[in-house]
Amino acid sequence: MNSIDYPPPSLVICPFRRILSRKFEMTEFSGSSFFIIDNSYHISDYDDAEDETHQLRLFLGCNNEEGEHYCSACGNNHKSGTTYYFCNKCKKYYHKECVESPPIFFSPCHPKNPLQLLYTNFDTTIYYDKECHACGLMINGLVYYFFTCDLWLDPVCARKREFSAINNPKRHEHMLHYFPRKASLTCDVCALDDSKYCFYSCLQCDFIVHRTCIYLPRVIQISCHIHRLSFTLSLPFQNLFCGVCRRKINENYGEYSCTKGCVYAVHSKCATRLDIWDGKELEDQPEMLYDNIKSFEEIDDGIIRHFSHAHHLMRLYENIERFFDGEQNCQACILPLDDGNVYRCMQCDFVFHEACANLPRFKYNMAHPHRLILRPIDKYFFCHVCYRYSCGFSYMCSEGCPSYSVDVRCASFSEVVDHPSHPHPLFLIYDQKTAQACSICGTESAYIQWLSCAKCDFSLCFRCATLPYKVKHEDDEHILTLCYEKNASGLYWCQVCEKTTNLKKGYYTCNECGVTFHIKCILGEDPYIKAGTITENCRQKVEVIPNNRLSRPICNKCQRRCRYKTVFKTSNGNMICSAREVYGLRVYVKNVGAINEFGDVVYFDLLMKRMKEKKESSWP
Repeated sequence: MNSIDYPPPSLVICPFRRILSRKFEMTEFSGSSFFIIDNSYHISDYDDAEDETHQLRLFLGCNNEEGEHYCSACGNNHKSGTTYYFCNKCKKYYHKECVESPPIFFSPCHPKNPLQLLYTNFDTTIYYDKECHACGLMINGLVYYFFTCDLWLDPVCARKREFSAINNPKRHEHMLHYFPRKASLTCDVCALDDSKYCFYSCLQCDFIVHRTCIYLPRVIQISCHIHRLSFTLSLPFQNLFCGVCRRKINENYGEYSCTKGCVYAVHSKCATRLDIWDGKELEDQPEMLYDNIKSFEEIDDGIIRHFSHAHHLMRLYENIERFFDGEQNCQACILPLDDGNVYRCMQCDFVFHEACANLPRFKYNMAHPHRLILRPIDKYFFCHVCYRYSCGFSYMCSEGCPSYSVDVRCASFSEVVDHPSHPHPLFLIYDQKTAQACSICGTESAYIQWLSCAKCDFSLCFRCATLPYKVKHEDDEHILTLCYEKNASGLYWCQVCEKTTNLKKGYYTCNECGVTFHIKCILGEDPYIKAGTITENCRQKVEVIPNNRLSRPICNKCQRRCRYKTVFKTSNGNMICSAREVYGLRVYVKNVGAINEFGDVVYFDLLMKRMKEKKESSWP
C-alpha cells in the first residue's frame, strides 16, 4: 500500500459522522427510498469539530492484498488511480470523491443542471436495481441524482473530467464524444437501446456506444464454453443463437465468439454477466497449460497412477462382471459398479469408473464463473448446484469462493446437456424469472438452477438430471433404466413398496421384465453418501452407518422405521433416516424462499433481513 507517510488528520468529515450528524429528509425516486444529503463535508462546519474519534487520513493508490478496496460510502470499487481516505475509528476506506462530495454538484457530464447528493435508505429499500449510468455498478450508498433526466451517478464518476471525450483505440479507432441527451439509440457493441446509460458517438462515422460498453474486455473466458472468447463487431456466421440466453444474435452488432473456430457466439451483455465471467481481461495473457491436465499418469498400457491414490497403481478392467457383484462403489461418484470399464487398484479395493478416472484436475462449469479444481473429500459435502449432500470427489472453486463445491456428476455437464430421458438438448437457465416445474420429480421452484429445453416445455432440476441412467437392484436380475413418459396412462406398481407408480414422473424399469420401481425405492434418500463417513455440523458429530440390521431403527425425526440403505447416527445416539432431516433441509419449496449456501431455505422475511444486514455492514 503506497501512502503518504503518517499524514495529519484531514479537514473533511468522516462519511459515517456526516450521515449520522442530523436527521435528513427522506424521499422516494423510481420506487426506492433515499435520504437527501444537504450538509457540508468540511469538519469545521460541525459543532463537534474537536471530536477526534473519527480522524481521516489520506492514502494514495491504496490496494489491499486482493488488489482492491471497496468504498464503504458508495459500496463500489474503482481501481483506476483512485485515492482513499481511511478512518481510524470506523476502520473503513472511503473514496476521496465520496468524502469530498458537496450536496449540490455540477458534473462535467451534466454541466447545465445540478445533481443532488442522496444516500440509500436501507430501512425501507431492500430490493432495488439502480445502477450508475456511467460505470454500470450497483448503487449501494452515496449517489448523485438528477430527477428530470433520471440520471444516477456515483460520486467517483460524477467528478470525472474525461466525460466530454474518450479515446479508446481498442474499442474504436476514432475519438468518442459524449452525447448529453437521453435518446432511443442502439449501441453498436451490445445491440441494446437502453438509455439509462450514457451514450458516446463518433463524429467521423456511424458508431454509437454506451459508456459502459467502451471498456468491455477484448478476450475473456466464460464458464459455459471450454475455449476463450474474443470480442468482434460483426460475426461471419448467420442465424446463430446466444450460448447463454439462447436468443438470436444480430451479426451486425458486437458479440463474443470462440477464439478456436467453434461456431459459438454470445451477446456482449450475456458474456460479461458476473455469474458466468470471472471479471478478468485475458488479452495478451497466455493460455493456462494446466486447464486440461489429466488426473493420472499413464505408467503402461492399461496401468495408471491416479493423483488421489498415488501410493498404488491401478489397472483397467473391461469386463467388470467377473470381479464385482454390484456392492462396490466408485470412489469419485459413489455410484455402484454395474457395467462399463473400471480402474481397480492392484493392491487394495480402491476403484474408479473409467470416466471418473479421466476427470480433469481443473475445469470450468457452466454454473460457476471461476475455475474449479478436483479434490477427494473424506467426509460428505454440500453440492451448490443440485443442493444435495454427497461423498466422493468434489470440484471446488480455486479463486475466492472457498466454500463453493460441486460434485462430479453436476460438474460433468457441459454447455449443452444431452439427457437420455429427453430427445432434445437441454440448456442451463440463467435468467429465471418464474418458477419452473421439474418434469421428472414435479418439484416447482424459482430459486434453484434448472436445465430446460428450447423446443418444448421440458425442464429438469439438477437433482433429477444427475440421477444414474442405469442401475441394478436385487429384485431384478437385469439392468434398470431411468424413464419418463409425459403421456403415459394405466396403473403400474413399484416392485419394492408395492404402491402405484406414476409414469408421468420419473421411474426405473426393466426393459425385459416390464416391471417398474420408484426412484427412491431404488436409490434411497441419500444415494451419494456412503456408509462409514463421519462429519460434524454446528451442533454434533454425525456418522453414516449401513441400515442392514435385522430390525430397522426408528428415526428420531419422523418417528418411522428407516427404510433406506444408510442411517445417520448422531453423537447423542439419535438415529435419523436422511441428511435432509439431520440438517433440517427443505430444499424444494414452491414460491416461498431462497436457498442459502448451506442448503437451508431462507424465507423472504429472513432473506430481506440478511440482505439489509449485509448492506448495513458496510457502515461501522
